[in-house]
Amino acid sequence: MVSGKDEESIDFTKLERELEAAVEADAKYWRENDAKIRAVTQKVESYEEFKDIVAAAHIKPLERKDKISEKKPTPWNPHATKKTGADSNTESSFQKDDSKLPQNGHEFARDWKRHCKSNADKYSFLIQLGGEHIGRIFKSEISFGLLGEILTSLDECYAETEHKSVLCILENLAKANRFSLSLDFLSSTEKSRAQKLFSKILASSTNAQDQEALDSLQSISEIYKVSL
Repeated sequence: MVSGKDEESIDFTKLERELEAAVEADAKYWRENDAKIRAVTQKVESYEEFKDIVAAAHIKPLERKDKISEKKPTPWNPHATKKTGADSNTESSFQKDDSKLPQNGHEFARDWKRHCKSNADKYSFLIQLGGEHIGRIFKSEISFGLLGEILTSLDECYAETEHKSVLCILENLAKANRFSLSLDFLSSTEKSRAQKLFSKILASSTNAQDQEALDSLQSISEIYKVSL
């Protein structure tokens, strides 16, 4: 039996929060598990369709009383440039604040989904984090389906002047545990994105006569199973 003194020392608010978090985590697991089973049962035609079904497992149908919010999403960094490609200047438009950067895969996924609404946002986010920090985030593993999204944003918004930064990101991602498994789960479209991205880096490194980058690119392309 708990004495009055012991009861006073118990933080019931903290216990309640922990219980709610545990219940939500369990519910999330079973929602996604049911979505995976449903996707397999429906015999989806592609991995991308399978991934979309799992990602939308938490979405509930709208009811009559529900209203669609008109609030516009806030960009991860309101000062980030909206330009992409060779005209982008991501490095100067972001002010790096280490105290606010994600420190693990869970925090990365949270910011990635919550604040990066376009491939330009995702590209800027990756460049700001830098390859070494990204390597620490994904040291254990890369979340399911995330590698393809990263490769897509890097390819779509690639800036020639940032070939070293992009190459560093690719190199550190490849050091993640079970990276080959993430690579195997890439869709045909995502594999095509990877091929295009490596070709762009090759052209940039050649134009800049950056032999060090060319040497690194060759070894990294073998890990990604991309031909140069």
